[in-house]
Amino acid sequence: MLKIAYSLLIARLDSSNRGLNVYRETFLKAERNRMPTLDDIRLGQLSVTHGLCKPPEVEECLALQQSNEQAGVSERLGALLIGRGYLTQSQLDRLLSIQRDAEQKVNRIGHYELIRKLGEGGMGAVYQARDSRDSSIVALKVLPRSRACDTVFLQRFEAEARAAFELDHPNIVHGLDVGNADGYHFLVMEFVQGSDVYALLQQRGRLSEKEILSILEQIASALDHIHGENLVHRDIKPENIIVSSVGEAKLTDMGLAMDNQSQGRRRITRTGIAMGTPFYLSPEQIEGKSQIDIRADIYALGATAYEMVTGRPPFDGETPAVVMMKHLNETVPSPHDIDRTISMSFCHVLETMMAKDPAERYHTPAELLEDLACIKENKPLISIRPDPGRSSVSPPLAQKNLERVITPPSMPFTDLDPSDSIQNGAGNRGAMRARRGQSLTSTPIAMRLRGAVGTQQVRSKKVKYAFMVGLFVAVTVLLAVVWMVFKKFAI
Repeated sequence: MLKIAYSLLIARLDSSNRGLNVYRETFLKAERNRMPTLDDIRLGQLSVTHGLCKPPEVEECLALQQSNEQAGVSERLGALLIGRGYLTQSQLDRLLSIQRDAEQKVNRIGHYELIRKLGEGGMGAVYQARDSRDSSIVALKVLPRSRACDTVFLQRFEAEARAAFELDHPNIVHGLDVGNADGYHFLVMEFVQGSDVYALLQQRGRLSEKEILSILEQIASALDHIHGENLVHRDIKPENIIVSSVGEAKLTDMGLAMDNQSQGRRRITRTGIAMGTPFYLSPEQIEGKSQIDIRADIYALGATAYEMVTGRPPFDGETPAVVMMKHLNETVPSPHDIDRTISMSFCHVLETMMAKDPAERYHTPAELLEDLACIKENKPLISIRPDPGRSSVSPPLAQKNLERVITPPSMPFTDLDPSDSIQNGAGNRGAMRARRGQSLTSTPIAMRLRGAVGTQQVRSKKVKYAFMVGLFVAVTVLLAVVWMVFKKFAI
């Protein structure tokens, strides 16, 4: 949530002088786990709003704050602004007083009593609230008052509200009310008692394959409903998947949702612009292609699943540009090569979800659900595994070794998969796909040495073992014969 709030501040500063891309500035000035506090973010906004600081001055101090954090020195933004001479102590005290008053004053919006803040994102803050009319507990998403005059943000907010009402599915957070009161625009949603996937990963490091399969099945079902409404979510990520206390997964935040038609009624951003979070963006979104469909969401869900199973996003980098280039050109190790308890079938599904070419992914969430059902029932998967280098996830080393053994010497190596068949369009995609040069993310040599031994190597070891046993027996027999002969002549 801090990352999103920070991107809002940078967007506000940029709009007044540079107009640079929000995500570029966000990741240039902060890594994912080194973000300023919400108090510092609000202080920076206030200092600019009240004309006490200029945007470049706040940016400079935020960058200095990050540099100090990396060096192990923690310093608040206010102290840095004073140290640089951009604020006086009295001005800082006045801003902090305004900030405290604002926090204390807003405890009710319309009929809704604010209980606690759940988080803050690109479309505003989300509160747990109580409806005074019936005492029901709800989630209240509130658009900042400063954004009420921003037509683009207001359109996005209204688009999310419409999507929340129109999408009726048990795995999508449902909208209950929308309106404005006391100068605030708000969206009322059902309250889900639980944590988002990002918070779960922060607490536990990673999730089990069984848990991930359950979440994947539920969110894929939600995407199937979205696909049926001709929509694309475009911002699937751990922060937008909430898991309830009973294990029910729900998809939220439809702020970037887009109609799949070129002139759709719910299109709220221009085509040709990468929208979403760089850690989970599909290659076609990064390339700015105008025709984005549900397969982009499937890729993002695959990237989210990879983070759930390994504890880290598939690609990371100092800037969003670096991260996005890796999505286009690199691959990451298979989860099976990191943890041998992860099944080959699960890795197959991840590889297909994260195929770099949309044509080689699951075409619809329904196809993904079919393969997930096959895993649960321990049946062969239906989908075709992309060739190595054609997916952002490498196949397991054991799979590669097996394929090298079973591929006849007379035909070129094609990475055959036992589940490949002519059905479901396999003939159209073909077993012999054109290859693209993809640079592999370096894997530690120890990991490669620990890779599962291929069939050929296993047979070779068995032959060596049998030979050694036979040799031992022969030598033993020969020594026994010599000893008997020696005893006979000695007597």
